[in-house]
Amino acid sequence: MTEFKIFRQMGAVSRQATMAMNEAARKYELENNLFLYLIRIVENEGLTQSDLAKLVQVDKTTLSRALRKLAERQYIVKVVGEENRKSKQLFPTEKGRQSYQFLEKIEKEYVHEQMADLSATEQTELLRLLTKVGQ
Repeated sequence: MTEFKIFRQMGAVSRQATMAMNEAARKYELENNLFLYLIRIVENEGLTQSDLAKLVQVDKTTLSRALRKLAERQYIVKVVGEENRKSKQLFPTEKGRQSYQFLEKIEKEYVHEQMADLSATEQTELLRLLTKVGQ
């Protein structure tokens, strides 16, 4: 029964973080997890849609809708790949980069606040365990 409690707690922590970030990102029209995709695109400029889907672990249909919204709102551009004309590389616009600075600041503040009660050793152990569970 403990393993179910652990997984449920992991889910609760994830939902809380997502809700907090969605709320903060709302003023940029980056709610509904759009902030998540933009952050990854800025941090990994030029990655493909397939690579991004794997990175954030969402299906390609969900990602496609999100990327369309980001492009319509002028946060990203899609560039046809030079080597593979079927793949599209993703790049942030200047608007996307500026929004990233705000999102990164909010994310860091949230993480710092949530992790404040854990020592450096506990944080390292938590990361090790979550990585093990996530494999």
